[in-house]
Amino acid sequence: MFLVVMINMTQSQGKDDLHSDCSKLFNCGNIQGVGYPFWGGNRLKSCGHPALQLACEDNTARITISDVKYKVLDFYNSTDVLQIVRDDFSTGICSPVFTNTILDPALFSMDNSYSYYTFNYGCLSLPTLSVPGQFSCNISGTANKNGYVAYGTTAGPGNCFKSVVFPTSQNLFSQLLNNASLAKIVQQGFGVSLGVNTAACRGCANSKGACGYNISKNTMVCYCPDGSSGLATCAPPAAGAPQGQPSSEGQQECKAMKIPLVSSPNIWLNVTFHGG
Repeated sequence: MFLVVMINMTQSQGKDDLHSDCSKLFNCGNIQGVGYPFWGGNRLKSCGHPALQLACEDNTARITISDVKYKVLDFYNSTDVLQIVRDDFSTGICSPVFTNTILDPALFSMDNSYSYYTFNYGCLSLPTLSVPGQFSCNISGTANKNGYVAYGTTAGPGNCFKSVVFPTSQNLFSQLLNNASLAKIVQQGFGVSLGVNTAACRGCANSKGACGYNISKNTMVCYCPDGSSGLATCAPPAAGAPQGQPSSEGQQECKAMKIPLVSSPNIWLNVTFHGG
């Protein structure tokens, strides 16, 4: 007869079961079934990249990037492309927040079909050439209503009251020459590709794991059903054993129990007794 005691100390998560919590998906309006690398809603912060928080407001998904709020129009999971529109331009062009659009190149890359434009407001005069992209808006702080769009990013508003830079369709002027509405073109938003590598997450998900994010290591983490984490994928269960548990083949007796530490009640000892 022999007795082997195997002790493994783990942190008890109680209701904060990261595998269970990070298996949940973000659902809001027409944006459904969104998981890693996003968090927000019923997804904990540890389930996604800290800069990729989704919020559900008035049944509409929104995301804030560099202090600018965007409405999420669509998310193409197969290509990791996010279609977004600035919240202040989602209903028109005359109520802007005068903050330029800035995208973190480590997280986002703009689709090639979009370019940056400068929208100038409250101008004393319009460009001498009759160019498309001229508009009229009442802007608080100035009596001038003239406004116009310029390609690219200008040094400043010039003879205009304010300006704001953001992306829109690369063929904006061509569409305007064909009598397209400037407001409707802007409301279509623009596409950005995520810079977060999600390939490893697919491997984790295929092994029954749930993807999360380790902020201290700045990398993805795979949460497994047995409570383990850190691996790219979850190990398959041994034949005849529950998920994440070692096989008992060749052992005459195996008993396991959890014992809480008196000094730290949220720390448990996983104790396994083997007899033979």
